[in-house]
Amino acid sequence: MKINTRNNVLISSILLATTSSLCCIVPVITIIGGVAGVSSSFGWLTPLRPYLIMATVLSLGFAFYQAYKPRKKDSCGCETGKKSFVQSKTFVWIIACLTIGLLTFPYYSHIFFTQKQPKATQLSSTNDTVAYFRVIGMTCTSCEEHVNRVLLDEIGVVEAKTSYEDSTTTVIYDKTKVSLVKLMQSVNEKTDYKTTP
Repeated sequence: MKINTRNNVLISSILLATTSSLCCIVPVITIIGGVAGVSSSFGWLTPLRPYLIMATVLSLGFAFYQAYKPRKKDSCGCETGKKSFVQSKTFVWIIACLTIGLLTFPYYSHIFFTQKQPKATQLSSTNDTVAYFRVIGMTCTSCEEHVNRVLLDEIGVVEAKTSYEDSTTTVIYDKTKVSLVKLMQSVNEKTDYKTTP
């Protein structure tokens, strides 16, 4: 196989892996960069993730097949053509490791979120309110952290805990400073997830 074709397969593997994880990578990047609204523009990729992962695995499988298939030999029994690093099995393994890291990003993305300390506010116990609501569309821990960060940025919110597995959020807030409707509206506007009471 020509070097250009093989490189194209490897490059497509990385691009597919990156694309399949964009829904989880972008919230981390936007929170680190402080631009929370941008992440919602990649939410449409979430339903495509299984297909992108499948295409990535097929591309990598083809690249490994090409790397390990028997090479043509000349009359003395030596393999024809000298291989560069890009044509080597080592390079295919490096690309495979990078791709696996991108594909599994949703499972370790939580390490990139710093724990936000509760705001130092004088809350009386009569104003503290605990509310629960559903957040639809979350797929990983990165989604949880994104929702928590949006809620904790609101004035009056003391604590937020979200579970993507249960599609729920528990928030403790001062009802004199912010309303539940405002909190749910913030999640709807600043993320790609939808809230219901």
